Amino acid sequence: MELSKTKKTLIFIAGFFYLLTAVFTLVDNKLGIEAGAPIATFMVFLVLMSNLKDLGPHKYSTAFMGIGFLAIDIYYIFRFLNHYVIDLSAYSEVIGIVYLTPSFFFMLNETTFLIYKLRGRRRDLSHLFANCFTVSIIGFVFIYKFFCQKVGTIHNLKELILLLLIFSAFYVIMMCLQTFHMVGNSNVRRGTLVITAAMFIYEIMDIQYIFTQAIGGFPDDYFADLIYMALLIFMSAGVTIQATRKYSFEFTGGAYTTRATRVRLIASVIGVIVVTILFIIGYLSRSEASYIIIVVMSYMIMNYILKADKLGDELLEHEKRQNAMLEEKIDDQTRNLIEANKKLELLSSTDLLTGLYNRWYAGNYLKELQEKTYISGKKYLFFVINLNHFKPVNDTYGHEMGDRVLEELGNRMRELPDEYVSFRMGGDEFLIILKADAELEDLDPIAEHIRELFIKPIQFSSYVFNLSASIGISVYPQDSSSMDELLRYADTAMCFVKHSGEKDSYRFFNSGLTKIISTQAAIDRRLRTAKTDRDFVLFYQPQVDVRKKEIIGAEVFVHFNRGLEDVSPIDIIDAAEKSGFMGKLGEWIVKSSVSQIAEWNKKYGKSISLTINMSPLQLINLQFENMLQETMETYNFRPSMLTLDVTNAVIMGASNSAKIAMIKLHEDGYRLSLNDFGGDDINLSFVQDCGINGIKLSRSLVTTSVKDNRAKQLVKTILALAENLGISVTAVGIENEEQSSNMQGLGVNELQGSFYGKPVVAEEFEKIISAE
Repeated sequence: MELSKTKKTLIFIAGFFYLLTAVFTLVDNKLGIEAGAPIATFMVFLVLMSNLKDLGPHKYSTAFMGIGFLAIDIYYIFRFLNHYVIDLSAYSEVIGIVYLTPSFFFMLNETTFLIYKLRGRRRDLSHLFANCFTVSIIGFVFIYKFFCQKVGTIHNLKELILLLLIFSAFYVIMMCLQTFHMVGNSNVRRGTLVITAAMFIYEIMDIQYIFTQAIGGFPDDYFADLIYMALLIFMSAGVTIQATRKYSFEFTGGAYTTRATRVRLIASVIGVIVVTILFIIGYLSRSEASYIIIVVMSYMIMNYILKADKLGDELLEHEKRQNAMLEEKIDDQTRNLIEANKKLELLSSTDLLTGLYNRWYAGNYLKELQEKTYISGKKYLFFVINLNHFKPVNDTYGHEMGDRVLEELGNRMRELPDEYVSFRMGGDEFLIILKADAELEDLDPIAEHIRELFIKPIQFSSYVFNLSASIGISVYPQDSSSMDELLRYADTAMCFVKHSGEKDSYRFFNSGLTKIISTQAAIDRRLRTAKTDRDFVLFYQPQVDVRKKEIIGAEVFVHFNRGLEDVSPIDIIDAAEKSGFMGKLGEWIVKSSVSQIAEWNKKYGKSISLTINMSPLQLINLQFENMLQETMETYNFRPSMLTLDVTNAVIMGASNSAKIAMIKLHEDGYRLSLNDFGGDDINLSFVQDCGINGIKLSRSLVTTSVKDNRAKQLVKTILALAENLGISVTAVGIENEEQSSNMQGLGVNELQGSFYGKPVVAEEFEKIISAE
């Protein structure tokens, strides 16, 4: 907090006049101290008073200090007027007493301050006053003794008042010492100690001043006045610090242990012995010695009372703790029972990893929902969700990382509005049910919002996971009035998306999906009992260099043998990846196709290369490269003759391990080709970093470039980019002469498609190459 402009001005004026007074005093100018002191002291008084509103409960103790400042200023004003304006010597004794009263007001200040700081701590407060009064009274006795030795007994009221003021000063000194002790080392820089230190020095000087005056001396000293003024300035500075910085801290308490009490007892006994000796030698009278001994004994009794009180509190506190422990045990048992019931309820209805409802609760919820739908008049949307690319996270980074990913997705679903109810149905499958207004017609924005929950990257420190979800949607009451059917329909739509070319999408259920899903179910059943050399057959499609007018390579595709022949290779690969069959199937495809091409090359003196579509799972399989190497050596097939076709999805979602695997394959001499280039987003840095040797233009780009000039320009741009990177370009999906001529005209000479030959079995492909 910054000082106000008023405070800054007052402090500046006080400091200015103090410096001016000090300069004049140094050159022995009485006018300097007597004219400057009233102004400087009044300015300090105003600084003190300006802080009252910011001091909270400390304003009362500070007000007593301010009255002390005002008494000093009254004396300085009187002295100035008496010397330079009007003779007021008749009032000098009264004003002299006023000048000494700050000790009394400082005593009130310290007492009020410490009472507030120790409020609610009666034992510490009693200990404080016992210390202060005991030492102050003993000190006062010795000062009184010294006074009597100088001037005899007290002659008038003034001398009595002066001695009482000495007691006040002595008391303030003791309070200051106690404050130093209770503030503690950690708070030595607080504004409290600035005040206390200045007041301590002030009272030490004041005892000497008052005593000198009491015994009839002349204590006035202009340089002492300068010190007094400086101390007043320090006190007001300490108050300003407290008001500005809002210092608040607890005082330390007294020690009431057996050891501390024993130390006080020893000190008291030593004190009694010393007093007795002083009495024996005649320095103290019987009454004076008795007075001190009574005070010391009272102090000791007070200490033992405080120790007993402390012990009583400790026993009471111990009893309370015992009672609290018993109550806590009872409460613990009660809480344990409540928590056990909650855990049972939680375990029965909630997935503990994601915090979503579980499959069991979903069944109960659907039963309740079935009863409510007839009277709710609402529209219900069922979203069945299956994650894409989640298995590689578990396989590569471990199940702990996979759990963290699922937990984050659960957090996102729990943050949906109250109209959404989310369930984890098991593994990486989820269900979301939305209660919407019946008149709601446009459902695509809602579906897109659900999709965005899963495509947003998930980041943990340096790990970033780009997942997506296949989402199937059914709607009540359009699709069905049965909750079970709606759930099954949404699952059917999800499975269609899962096995389509665009997994990161959503699909609303329609009756046409049933046949598609039944085919996918047949594929899954076939894979469960499949054997590679019995249930599969390889088809080969020629790759042509139109400049040489010859077949330069063949791409291999896998099909089912004897039944399900119409199923596409893409569906087979997707199902094999999902079922865990891809490892065996991929190895069979590599070994069978490499041995076949090697046989044809040897038999017909050809140099036909081979292209195999890579599964993402093969990239992160550490045994895949070893299997490739063994196959190449077994059939004497050069790695440069083998092209591994990688999909765009693999590049875009490539993990660090997949990227390393591609780089290693490239370094070992294998060619890497990127499929469907120009049909989707592409990470060009990965194309360069992963060692891609060739790209295949997407079928859509081949088709549209026939008549679309912008597509033509895009093809030319890709060709220029490929030439700069040293990458070959192949056009796939060539279905007619127009497309072939267009590609050749644009500069693409390596072509593949049904126009040059459909994928055929090995026997048919051999007839083609033998006829060349």
